[in-house]
Amino acid sequence: MLRHQILLAFRSFMKSKHIFAINLFGLTVGLTTVIIILLWVKDELSVNRYHSQIDQIYTVMTNHDNSTGIVTIPYTPAEMAEAMKAELSQVDKATAFSPFIEGVTFEQGNTKMEGDGYFVDQEYFQIFDVDFLAGNPEKALTDINSVVISETLANKLFGSPQLALGKSLKWQVFDFKNEVEVTGVYKDYGKLDLVKPEYLLAFPFFKQMLGEGAHWDNFNATATVLLKAGTDVASFNEQVADFIKNKEAESNVSVFVQPFGDTYLYGTYEDGKVAGGRISYVKIFSVIAIFILVIACINFMNLTTARSMSRLKEIGVKKSMGASRGGLFAQFITESLVLTFFAVVLAILVSFLLQPFFNQVTSKSLGLTFQPDIVFIIVGVWLITGLLAGIYPAIYLSKFKPVEVMKSNLKGSFGELLARKGLVVFQFSISLLLIIGITVLSKQMNFIQNQNLGYNQAQLLELNASGIAPNQLDTYLEETKKVPGVSNASSLSHPLVGLASSTIGLTWEGKDPEEQVKFENITVNMGLIETMGFEMAEGRAFSPEFGEEDNKIILNEAAVRTIGFQDPVGQIVNLWGEDKEVIGIVKDFHFESLKETVKPAFLKYDPAFAQKVMVRIESDDQQASIAGISEVYEKFTGQPLNYSFMDEDYQSLYASEQRASKLAKYFGTTAIFLSCLGLFGLAAFTAEKRKKEIGVRKVMGASLMSVLTLVSKDFVALIMVSILIAVPIAWYFANNWLQSYAYQTDLSWWIFAGSGVLLILISLVTVGYQAFKAASANPVNSLRSE
Repeated sequence: MLRHQILLAFRSFMKSKHIFAINLFGLTVGLTTVIIILLWVKDELSVNRYHSQIDQIYTVMTNHDNSTGIVTIPYTPAEMAEAMKAELSQVDKATAFSPFIEGVTFEQGNTKMEGDGYFVDQEYFQIFDVDFLAGNPEKALTDINSVVISETLANKLFGSPQLALGKSLKWQVFDFKNEVEVTGVYKDYGKLDLVKPEYLLAFPFFKQMLGEGAHWDNFNATATVLLKAGTDVASFNEQVADFIKNKEAESNVSVFVQPFGDTYLYGTYEDGKVAGGRISYVKIFSVIAIFILVIACINFMNLTTARSMSRLKEIGVKKSMGASRGGLFAQFITESLVLTFFAVVLAILVSFLLQPFFNQVTSKSLGLTFQPDIVFIIVGVWLITGLLAGIYPAIYLSKFKPVEVMKSNLKGSFGELLARKGLVVFQFSISLLLIIGITVLSKQMNFIQNQNLGYNQAQLLELNASGIAPNQLDTYLEETKKVPGVSNASSLSHPLVGLASSTIGLTWEGKDPEEQVKFENITVNMGLIETMGFEMAEGRAFSPEFGEEDNKIILNEAAVRTIGFQDPVGQIVNLWGEDKEVIGIVKDFHFESLKETVKPAFLKYDPAFAQKVMVRIESDDQQASIAGISEVYEKFTGQPLNYSFMDEDYQSLYASEQRASKLAKYFGTTAIFLSCLGLFGLAAFTAEKRKKEIGVRKVMGASLMSVLTLVSKDFVALIMVSILIAVPIAWYFANNWLQSYAYQTDLSWWIFAGSGVLLILISLVTVGYQAFKAASANPVNSLRSE
């Protein structure tokens, strides 16, 4: 029976090759998009979630209740993990690790190279899955003078992981250095890890580096806990909320834990609570995938029902010969499933071809593999698509009565007409939502790129100088300034993009002792303000002309507003127990994304901790200047130069939005294209049903334009309904999305008007072809049977 149904399906396809080709093409495009989006969504949902104990691993988060609002960060005091394990019965294991430290110089013999990684304690390996290639993970970091390195670093330094084990290795960062033994080599972290450390040093040494800074008011580490199975996390969060306040009575910091597997997707916080993050893009593109699949199915419905008039006699004869409605229903569902199967096969092939391009756009390394879960998803998509696309045509075609069919006395019901038009309204409402969404997203990205950041980020190189001894840094900077094309060079403590070092240790006369205000702490060298292009609102920058600058400080405008100084220059503030004179006010500059307002910040002079070098290039021959900078760097460090451009680092803050913008453009175009196929189908259906009416009108003298208007006006009305539905919905979501930015573009009226006009033009072009075909047909052919 099934073989017979499949054979009938092939015969039906061959009778209407053009309809078959259009249906196959539309479903292939839709299914290709769905497969690609599903691969991307699956990858996003897998980041950081491969660890065997993932359901019990939680990151300790801290809420800082400042005068500027609640700030949520994943940083804790250095003693946090150890204290939680000792005092909380629900904690099975706890690990502490440092912030991600870039540019640590490793030296082995005559070989030098930089690496990025963490200081971690021994329990790190008992919580996270780290694949050791050499060494014992149970004892790897029990000694403070030990290090575990990645496979790649081991190969570069020693030739192989086995040769690295037990060897001595020197490292240095800032003014800290040590000689350690390689006690383990692990397999490189994979694509499912958000951060990929190249080394893991012993956390106790990091605490030594902190010195007196390792106290309960300093948030310079990360704590992760492994909770015991069955722990009520909500109750646990209530219990730990005041954990730090119990250690430090004046603290304004509360604590909660967040599933480690959620930190990648849920990284946005409002009022101290999780408020979304990358998960919003996962949801948006999942919805887009569903919409595109539905649109592709609607196309199939419209084109199949449009073709129904040519199959009426076939249906009538079969029913007269005793075919049941169930049998006909099964035949049409089989046709849909067979067609969808071909579309799935083609979609898989096209997905393979598009993988390199899609990976480039998303900065991922996605691969379509036939693992059981992938096969299950694809089979599920095939069945759902086949049934969804075929169910309505099967019901519609199988219900005809044989007498009416043979007499050609069929009339569509109001419900059928409404359903068909409703599908088109739905298609184009979704298309308009995507057009408006793409426009708003692009407009906001352009606004961000053209926003004045408070400094000149063009042709500004950023590089690590951790391999340069602090007493040689000034000499290195002076030699770098002599390179042709270099206009200035200086250094600061950390990258200027993103919060990296904040403190509540700044006080002033008249400050409420109960109030705690967090300031971004930026340590700088001489000439940093001039190199960056910061503008001074008042006072002066740090300069050797004025002698000692260690007891001086520069505030940004946000800090002045927070403190409340009327005449700030010359005022005295206290930083960590030392008085500092305010010598200047720098105009506000952005060191976070434009989603955030500019936070209070200060600049202090301390070249020993200013090892992030900034080099300003003003040259037509940029490559020659970089080659000169590289030569000086290798002279001082003995290793090749690694650098980045400041504008690239700034754009990395919006990597998610930029990728989403590109993906939205591609998927939006796909949805619009498929919607036009649906409109084409409905136009063909209408022209087929009204061909005799059009023939009579032409015989009676109707002009080509009047017939074009007759066929097109109903579709224009449908598009107008789509616009009325989509515009308010689009405005609501676009406005809500823009509210996530402290600095945002405006929702101009032309975005909505222009998108609506564009949609009308696209639909007129689509319908125009069918309308012209119907209007120019010979009326004799349509009236011959009368």
